[in-house]
Amino acid sequence: MIRLQREEDKITLSVSELTEKISRVLEREIGIVSVSGEISNYKLHSSGHRYFTLKDGGASISCVLWRGRQLKFNPSDGMKVVVRGSISVFPPRGQYQLDCDTIEPAGMGDLFVAFEALKAKLEAAGYFDSNRKRKIPQIVTKIGVATSPTGAVIRDITTTLERRFPAIQIYFRPTLVQGEGSSDDIVKAIRELNATDAQVIILARGGGSLEDLWSFNEEKTADAIFNSKKPLISAVGHETDFTISDFVADLRAATPTAAAELVSRITQSDFLDNLSDTSSNITKMLMRKINEKKQYLDYMTGTAAFGKLEHHIKTSSLKIDEIQRRIESNLSNKMNELNTSIESKSVLINSLYPLAPLGKGFAIIKRNGKIINKDQSLYDFQKIEIEREKETVFARIEKQLQDELF
Repeated sequence: MIRLQREEDKITLSVSELTEKISRVLEREIGIVSVSGEISNYKLHSSGHRYFTLKDGGASISCVLWRGRQLKFNPSDGMKVVVRGSISVFPPRGQYQLDCDTIEPAGMGDLFVAFEALKAKLEAAGYFDSNRKRKIPQIVTKIGVATSPTGAVIRDITTTLERRFPAIQIYFRPTLVQGEGSSDDIVKAIRELNATDAQVIILARGGGSLEDLWSFNEEKTADAIFNSKKPLISAVGHETDFTISDFVADLRAATPTAAAELVSRITQSDFLDNLSDTSSNITKMLMRKINEKKQYLDYMTGTAAFGKLEHHIKTSSLKIDEIQRRIESNLSNKMNELNTSIESKSVLINSLYPLAPLGKGFAIIKRNGKIINKDQSLYDFQKIEIEREKETVFARIEKQLQDELF
């Protein structure tokens, strides 16, 4: 029991000393316990340690199972389990956690059950049938992208496309990918991108827990993907994450970067090489035909019957040479025009990149992760976040200082 001290009896503790006292109290008062809950954010670290969150409808607690402790099953997000262990404190973060000795399965969590139920329903309705899925065009010049306007996903996609085929035109629709209203926004984004002349749509977001990815497990999202008029690639989560969207989509990509590579299988270099080869083949074919005609003309001019046509034949030969020069000149001009078009489109893509201003020193002002628009006053907030290209800082609005200055 912690005894309250009088003011004059108080002792100043270091953070480490206070954390040690808290740890002793928790370990002594609680001891070994068995706790039931649902697994979330499960991670098997390269060290062999297993980290996860145990939660129910009202609370959650961090848990760790150290390497070497045996498991008789493979835990996963959404699984209900009973863990046995003791409370410990992690001093560097001042955070308590459940140090697990054993983990036993107790059933499937509510979200996992809902996921499996919807998956079975849609599979029976033919949403996953391979014969209804469309192939991605071999050459793609226009794509639609639905993902968050911030974070690494849109940057990975645009960077990959810029490297592989900068002439590709991107229709970017900033989209909510997590939280309240996100599934409705995803549906709207798919509908809006279908109204463009994009040849294919990429639906993407980064990894996360089953809860984080739940917008992509909603039936309304599956319906929007199923009814999309354009082929759709699902690039949701990490390589090991699977969502309903992945099963319904025409193609599933392991990562957003992989999705960008799938729509640019023929790179700009491949395209230009192919064009150069085609030009060379046409030139060779024409030269062969021209040589054949010249040989025939040479033969004919050597006969007495056609001797009087020598002048006309030479004139025709000169015309053929002129045609050859024109063809080669036209091919050269077309190549130059194509290269100029590719370069201009590359410049346009770079100018449309939504986070490009950050590279010039500009910053985005947010509150709780949402951008504060120009019509909102900063004095409506107490705390704000200032995001630059390589750093994010938190600031407090001092209204009292404003009053003193003015």
